Amino acid sequence: MDRVNEPTPYERSFFERAPDDVARALIGSVLQVRDAHRVRRARIVETEAYAGFDDPGSHAYRGPTPRTAVMFGPAGFLYVYLIYGMHWCVNVVTEGVGTPSAVLLRGAVLLGHDDADDAAVNLRGPGNLTKGLGITGSDSGLDSCDPHSRVSFLSAMSTVADSAIGVTRRIGLSKGRERESRYFLVGDSAVSKVPPADR
Repeated sequence: MDRVNEPTPYERSFFERAPDDVARALIGSVLQVRDAHRVRRARIVETEAYAGFDDPGSHAYRGPTPRTAVMFGPAGFLYVYLIYGMHWCVNVVTEGVGTPSAVLLRGAVLLGHDDADDAAVNLRGPGNLTKGLGITGSDSGLDSCDPHSRVSFLSAMSTVADSAIGVTRRIGLSKGRERESRYFLVGDSAVSKVPPADR
Protein backbone atom coordinates (compact mmCIF):
# COMPACT_ATOMS: atom_id res chain seq x y z
CA MET A 1 0.00 0.00 0.00
CA ASP A 2 1.31 3.45 -0.93
CA ARG A 3 1.25 6.36 1.49
CA VAL A 4 -1.13 9.22 0.68
CA ASN A 5 -2.27 12.41 2.39
CA GLU A 6 -4.15 12.89 5.66
CA PRO A 7 -7.58 11.22 5.37
CA THR A 8 -10.57 13.46 4.59
CA PRO A 9 -14.28 12.94 5.43
CA TYR A 10 -16.45 11.11 2.95
CA GLU A 11 -19.38 13.04 1.54
CA ARG A 12 -22.85 11.52 1.33
CA SER A 13 -22.38 10.61 -2.32
CA PHE A 14 -19.78 8.02 -1.24
CA PHE A 15 -22.54 6.07 0.53
CA GLU A 16 -25.25 6.63 -2.09
CA ARG A 17 -24.23 3.48 -3.95
CA ALA A 18 -25.01 -0.24 -3.86
CA PRO A 19 -24.01 -1.76 -0.50
CA ASP A 20 -21.42 -4.09 -2.04
CA ASP A 21 -19.70 -1.15 -3.73
CA VAL A 22 -19.55 0.75 -0.44
CA ALA A 23 -18.46 -2.32 1.54
CA ARG A 24 -15.53 -2.86 -0.79
CA ALA A 25 -14.58 0.83 -0.88
CA LEU A 26 -14.55 1.04 2.94
CA ILE A 27 -11.67 -1.44 3.18
CA GLY A 28 -8.66 0.64 4.17
CA SER A 29 -10.81 3.65 5.06
CA VAL A 30 -10.71 5.22 8.52
CA LEU A 31 -13.48 5.16 11.11
CA GLN A 32 -13.19 8.13 13.48
CA VAL A 33 -14.92 8.48 16.85
CA ARG A 34 -14.69 11.77 18.75
CA ASP A 35 -15.34 12.06 22.46
CA ALA A 36 -15.02 15.02 24.79
CA HIS A 37 -11.36 14.37 25.55
CA ARG A 38 -10.00 12.26 22.69
CA VAL A 39 -10.30 11.19 19.08
CA ARG A 40 -9.94 7.53 18.16
CA ARG A 41 -9.25 6.32 14.64
CA ALA A 42 -9.23 2.81 13.23
CA ARG A 43 -8.49 1.43 9.78
CA ILE A 44 -11.38 -0.69 8.50
CA VAL A 45 -10.24 -4.15 7.36
CA GLU A 46 -13.47 -6.17 7.16
CA THR A 47 -17.04 -5.37 6.10
CA GLU A 48 -20.25 -7.09 5.02
CA ALA A 49 -22.89 -5.71 2.66
CA TYR A 50 -26.61 -6.14 3.30
CA ALA A 51 -29.24 -5.30 0.70
CA GLY A 52 -32.91 -4.84 1.52
CA PHE A 53 -36.01 -6.50 0.19
CA ASP A 54 -34.10 -9.10 -1.88
CA ASP A 55 -31.69 -10.10 0.90
CA PRO A 56 -33.10 -12.46 3.57
CA GLY A 57 -29.97 -11.87 5.65
CA SER A 58 -30.86 -8.19 6.06
CA HIS A 59 -32.83 -6.75 8.97
CA ALA A 60 -34.79 -4.72 6.38
CA TYR A 61 -35.93 -7.79 4.44
CA ARG A 62 -39.48 -7.75 5.86
CA GLY A 63 -39.93 -4.01 5.80
CA PRO A 64 -39.40 -1.17 8.27
CA THR A 65 -39.69 -1.56 12.04
CA PRO A 66 -38.95 0.99 14.77
CA ARG A 67 -35.46 -0.51 15.06
CA THR A 68 -34.67 -0.61 11.33
CA ALA A 69 -36.34 2.66 10.26
CA VAL A 70 -32.96 4.36 9.86
CA MET A 71 -32.08 1.87 7.09
CA PHE A 72 -34.92 3.28 4.99
CA GLY A 73 -33.61 6.83 5.26
CA PRO A 74 -30.70 8.74 3.71
CA ALA A 75 -27.31 7.15 3.14
CA GLY A 76 -24.49 7.84 5.58
CA PHE A 77 -26.51 7.39 8.77
CA LEU A 78 -25.52 4.82 11.40
CA TYR A 79 -27.62 1.77 12.22
CA VAL A 80 -26.49 0.22 15.52
CA TYR A 81 -28.12 -2.84 17.04
CA LEU A 82 -27.50 -5.31 19.87
CA ILE A 83 -26.76 -9.02 19.37
CA TYR A 84 -26.82 -11.75 22.01
CA GLY A 85 -28.00 -9.08 24.43
CA MET A 86 -24.43 -7.87 24.92
CA HIS A 87 -22.60 -6.79 21.74
CA TRP A 88 -23.27 -3.68 19.66
CA CYS A 89 -22.89 -3.89 15.87
CA VAL A 90 -22.43 -0.74 13.80
CA ASN A 91 -23.58 -0.35 10.19
CA VAL A 92 -23.65 2.58 7.80
CA VAL A 93 -26.71 3.03 5.58
CA THR A 94 -26.18 3.02 1.82
CA GLU A 95 -28.13 3.82 -1.38
CA GLY A 96 -31.06 6.23 -0.95
CA VAL A 97 -34.29 6.97 0.87
CA GLY A 98 -36.73 4.08 0.62
CA THR A 99 -34.09 1.59 -0.54
CA PRO A 100 -32.92 -0.11 2.65
CA SER A 101 -29.34 -1.35 2.63
CA ALA A 102 -26.31 -1.05 4.85
CA VAL A 103 -22.73 -2.14 5.44
CA LEU A 104 -21.74 -3.89 8.67
CA LEU A 105 -18.28 -3.08 10.02
CA ARG A 106 -16.72 -6.39 11.07
CA GLY A 107 -13.07 -5.58 11.79
CA ALA A 108 -10.64 -2.69 12.21
CA VAL A 109 -7.18 -1.81 13.55
CA LEU A 110 -6.66 1.06 15.98
CA LEU A 111 -4.31 3.74 14.68
CA GLY A 112 -1.74 5.50 16.86
CA HIS A 113 -2.01 2.87 19.58
CA ASP A 114 1.03 1.95 21.66
CA ASP A 115 -0.41 -1.08 23.49
CA ALA A 116 1.58 -4.25 22.84
CA ASP A 117 -1.52 -6.38 23.36
CA ASP A 118 -2.85 -7.37 19.94
CA ALA A 119 -6.37 -7.62 21.33
CA ALA A 120 -6.28 -3.92 22.21
CA VAL A 121 -5.22 -2.94 18.71
CA ASN A 122 -7.00 -5.49 16.54
CA LEU A 123 -10.72 -4.87 16.77
CA ARG A 124 -11.61 -8.27 15.34
CA GLY A 125 -15.34 -8.91 15.08
CA PRO A 126 -18.19 -6.38 15.14
CA GLY A 127 -18.62 -6.52 18.92
CA ASN A 128 -14.94 -5.86 19.62
CA LEU A 129 -14.93 -3.06 17.07
CA THR A 130 -17.71 -1.13 18.78
CA LYS A 131 -16.33 -1.84 22.25
CA GLY A 132 -12.85 -0.65 21.30
CA LEU A 133 -14.17 2.58 19.79
CA GLY A 134 -16.93 3.26 22.31
CA ILE A 135 -19.84 2.97 19.86
CA THR A 136 -23.20 2.03 21.42
CA GLY A 137 -26.89 2.00 20.64
CA SER A 138 -27.06 5.71 21.47
CA ASP A 139 -25.12 6.32 18.24
CA SER A 140 -27.80 4.72 16.06
CA GLY A 141 -29.32 7.37 13.81
CA LEU A 142 -26.22 9.61 13.80
CA ASP A 143 -25.41 11.24 10.47
CA SER A 144 -21.78 10.33 9.80
CA CYS A 145 -21.65 12.95 7.02
CA ASP A 146 -22.38 15.79 9.42
CA PRO A 147 -19.09 17.66 10.05
CA HIS A 148 -19.93 17.75 13.76
CA SER A 149 -20.87 14.08 14.06
CA ARG A 150 -19.24 12.04 16.82
CA VAL A 151 -18.71 9.19 14.35
CA SER A 152 -17.44 9.73 10.81
CA PHE A 153 -15.73 7.94 7.94
CA LEU A 154 -12.52 9.23 6.38
CA SER A 155 -10.71 8.36 3.18
CA ALA A 156 -8.01 5.69 3.27
CA MET A 157 -4.55 6.70 4.43
CA SER A 158 -3.07 4.25 1.92
CA THR A 159 -4.06 2.94 -1.48
CA VAL A 160 -5.48 -0.60 -1.29
CA ALA A 161 -4.93 -2.71 -4.39
CA ASP A 162 -7.86 -4.76 -5.69
CA SER A 163 -5.72 -7.89 -5.31
CA ALA A 164 -5.41 -7.20 -1.57
CA ILE A 165 -9.18 -7.37 -0.99
CA GLY A 166 -10.75 -10.78 -0.49
CA VAL A 167 -14.42 -11.64 -1.04
CA THR A 168 -16.36 -14.51 0.56
CA ARG A 169 -19.79 -15.42 1.84
CA ARG A 170 -20.98 -13.58 4.94
CA ILE A 171 -20.46 -15.05 8.41
CA GLY A 172 -22.92 -16.45 10.93
CA LEU A 173 -26.17 -16.19 8.98
CA SER A 174 -29.01 -18.68 8.83
CA LYS A 175 -30.53 -17.05 5.73
CA GLY A 176 -28.83 -15.47 2.72
CA ARG A 177 -25.64 -17.41 3.40
CA GLU A 178 -24.86 -17.91 -0.28
CA ARG A 179 -24.40 -14.18 -0.94
CA GLU A 180 -20.72 -13.30 -1.41
CA SER A 181 -20.80 -9.90 0.26
CA ARG A 182 -18.02 -10.08 2.84
CA TYR A 183 -14.93 -8.00 2.03
CA PHE A 184 -11.63 -8.04 3.89
CA LEU A 185 -7.98 -7.06 3.75
CA VAL A 186 -6.15 -10.27 2.90
CA GLY A 187 -3.75 -11.42 5.60
CA ASP A 188 -4.64 -8.79 8.18
CA SER A 189 -4.69 -10.10 11.76
CA ALA A 190 -7.85 -8.15 12.62
CA VAL A 191 -9.93 -10.02 10.04
CA SER A 192 -12.39 -12.53 11.53
CA LYS A 193 -11.53 -16.20 11.61
CA VAL A 194 -14.21 -17.91 9.53
CA PRO A 195 -16.10 -20.65 11.38
CA PRO A 196 -16.07 -24.08 9.66
CA ALA A 197 -19.80 -23.85 8.97
CA ASP A 198 -19.26 -20.71 6.86
CA ARG A 199 -16.29 -21.94 4.82
